[in-house]
Amino acid sequence: MSTTSFRLDDDLQEKLDSTATRLQRSRGWIINNALRQYIEREEQKQRMLEETEEAIADIKAGRIVSGEEVMQWLETWGTSTDTKAPLV
Repeated sequence: MSTTSFRLDDDLQEKLDSTATRLQRSRGWIINNALRQYIEREEQKQRMLEETEEAIADIKAGRIVSGEEVMQWLETWGTSTDTKAPLV
């Protein structure tokens, strides 16, 4: 495990100390968990952005299925005439 130094605002340091005491955890444990959650959220945002950009490219290229086609397909679910999903 590596060590990283950084500055904290005084009020944030006080809250960190208070939280560490209340949770009976180290400051390092709290910082690691907070940073891990932050990075996971940022990675999720990046994946969502990439998926959105791919979807926009599909739309621009005409690779779409109309809402009407999807609704017609959904109406067959659970019936004797169950059909396959519409293709692009």
